[in-house]
Formats: sequence, C-alpha cells, structure tokens
Amino acid sequence: MNDDATLRAQMALDGELDAANQLAFERELERSPELATHYAELVALREAIRAQGAGETAPQALRARVAALAAPARRWPLRPAALAATLALAAALAGFGAGRWRGDPTLPTLVAFYQRAALSGQPVDVASSDRHTVKPWLAARAPFGALAPDLAEDGFPLLGGRIDILDRRPIPTLVYRRREHLISVSELPLAQSGAGAATLEGYHVERWRDGERAYVAISDIDAAELAGFVNAFARKIAP
Repeated sequence: MNDDATLRAQMALDGELDAANQLAFERELERSPELATHYAELVALREAIRAQGAGETAPQALRARVAALAAPARRWPLRPAALAATLALAAALAGFGAGRWRGDPTLPTLVAFYQRAALSGQPVDVASSDRHTVKPWLAARAPFGALAPDLAEDGFPLLGGRIDILDRRPIPTLVYRRREHLISVSELPLAQSGAGAATLEGYHVERWRDGERAYVAISDIDAAELAGFVNAFARKIAP
C-alpha cells in the first residue's frame, strides 16, 4: 500500500474528505483488501483510545512530541506516511478527554463537517432558498430526503443543502443562516444520534428525534438562539 493510500485513509478517518472524494475512497476500500484492513485498524485504534482515555490528561511527553512534530520551524517536508503518522498521533492526543462523547460518537464527526463547510466558504452543494429545489436534490442522493422547512419568517433563511458522509453512508444536511452565522441540520436514522443539548469545541449542538429520524443542529450562535431555531424547525415539520 502506497503513501497516498495511507494519507487518504487518515483523511477519511478524520472526516476531511469531501463527498466526492469520500465516495471514491469507499470504492477504493472495496477494491483493496489491504487498504480496507488498514482503515479498519485505524478505526479500531481510534475507538480504543477514546474508550481508554476518558477523563485523562495527555502526558507531557506526548504533548511535547506532538508540538515538536507540528513546529513551523521544521525545515524539511513530511512524507505522506510521516504526515499520516503525525495526524494519528494528534488524534491520539485529542482522544484524551474525549470519552464524554462516547454516548453519541457522531457528534465530533458532524462538528468537523460543520467546521470544514464554514471554513471552505462553500457550505452547500446545492445553493437555493427554495425548499422545492433543495429537498428533491438531497432525496436523489441520500436514502431519505430532508424535509427542508422554510424558516425565513422565523429569521432563519434557507441557504441550501449538502451531502455529508457518515459511517460510509450519505446523509442529507440542510444549511440555514442567522445573520452572518451558519446553522447545519443533519437528518440521521433514529439509532444514530442521542437527544439533548451539548457543546463541543465551542459549537452548540441540539439533538432531537421525530418519528423515525434523528436530527442534529450545529452552529456557533448562542445556545438560546439555536434552541429557538430547533423549536421553529420542529414546529414546521410537525404533522
């Protein structure tokens, strides 16, 4: 297995591939048993770190090693394999203290999707404020389609939607706007998310269930505004 494949596996593990590249990676997994085995080992290592590291502080030696590997003064480029190892070490460091999310392991990944979309300047795959455009576009690409309620009158205009890849499955994500802030709402199978409010890496998260689906709303607006958005959303989709 070459260095490029190793790097792609690490990027997939960290949720850093866009929808098209993630689907290409999934096809590559099916063609390469070696890559599939390597990726499964990475997933198992991550979960083991999360399970064992709950509530612990990373040792100072580990922190120093990560800082040294990431130092900008390094004068030679990292080969892909070395970069992947560095990323894996950083992920291990992040695993310390991450155990509180074991009850809902989808949260870190969904927050990473939100961060990437916000930083990219292109938070949607289909840009439209018309729910009749966004809803069928998502439904054609995911096992179930987002309901895409119109919340403009509530102060949350629809920007569009995108497809995220979670556990090797496409999920529909709606994107709304609140002033200069983004709000993403992902629809998941009922068993894939918990319920209630949470905060992760400074982002507020609201999780709730309705019928056979679970919803996860993420934003950098304050918790009260996000709760108001969820109330408006749930009211509009109620039968």
